Amino acid sequence: MFRFFYVLYHQRQYTAFALAMVISILLLTASPQRQIGVMRIVWLTVLTPFQEAFAFIPSYFNLKSENQLLRQKLVQMQLQTADLEERRFENQRLRGLLSLKDRKKYTYVPAEVVGWNTDQRLNTIIIDVGRFDQIRKYMAVVMEDGVLGRIIEVGLTSSYVQLLSDRNCRISGLVQRSREQGIIRYQNEALYMQLPLRADVRLGDRVVTSGLGETFPSGLPVGSISRIALGSRNLFKQVTITPAVELNRLEEVFVIAGEETPAAADSLQVE
Repeated sequence: MFRFFYVLYHQRQYTAFALAMVISILLLTASPQRQIGVMRIVWLTVLTPFQEAFAFIPSYFNLKSENQLLRQKLVQMQLQTADLEERRFENQRLRGLLSLKDRKKYTYVPAEVVGWNTDQRLNTIIIDVGRFDQIRKYMAVVMEDGVLGRIIEVGLTSSYVQLLSDRNCRISGLVQRSREQGIIRYQNEALYMQLPLRADVRLGDRVVTSGLGETFPSGLPVGSISRIALGSRNLFKQVTITPAVELNRLEEVFVIAGEETPAAADSLQVE
């Protein structure tokens, strides 16, 4: 139905001409009083629905564009909030020290998911941005709620993203409250992080990226601790992490693409 109105909208000149011809024939064959009645009926039953349909079509595309800008702005605000939270913990640990290095700012390139890898040993998606969009290998990919994965292969107009749920994915994370660090990996259908036996961890603790390896900026949400268990021979703790992002419901994502420029910052402003 929408496609029908879409075609009519683009052929609106011919549609209007055809309607005018039909109305003219009806008016020529009717009496003056009858002509008034015909005009009213035509206006109410034909022209008004067409006018509403034609008005809806451009509004639909404007709303889609505005929705993308709002989601992009939301991602920026969420990551800025995560960065501020991380700064708060950093200030608590480094209070009294001077000349702290400034953190980098980043651009957020929107992308749509256009494919999934069906290989059960891997878990990757394909997004519709690539070298033409200044995307490079190992750039971080996020959503509004947190980390999704990283770029592992870049084409001219598309890229492969390795998700956190890929068995070959390893990222460095830390418990935000206690600053305990470990490697996050996916196995047995869940995210795990291995920590020292005496590590200070609690259920519900927030796990974020550590910033080591320079792939992910520090402080990005990964998830929260939902289970704590002892590893083999009771030599370490193994915590289960509930991801911040629903990895099986992906439509639009954002690539963190290097240091932010004034032009890029302006492009995030919704008019």
